[in-house]
Amino acid sequence: MTAEEFKAVLQAAIAGSHEALETILDQYEPLIRKHSYIEGRYDEDLHQYLLIHIALNISKFSI
Repeated sequence: MTAEEFKAVLQAAIAGSHEALETILDQYEPLIRKHSYIEGRYDEDLHQYLLIHIALNISKFSI
């Protein structure tokens, strides 16, 4: 995905597009999963928390 394509997807997600938000979450899934470990163990609750936190705050992202 080019920078211009990402910017368009991010703008759509900020505007409320569920499909665009899903695209962003899918793209960043490896990073989200990486930060979902506590003391070397995968924490599914933390993973869900991170996804929800991103979804609820995507409108605060600056472009």
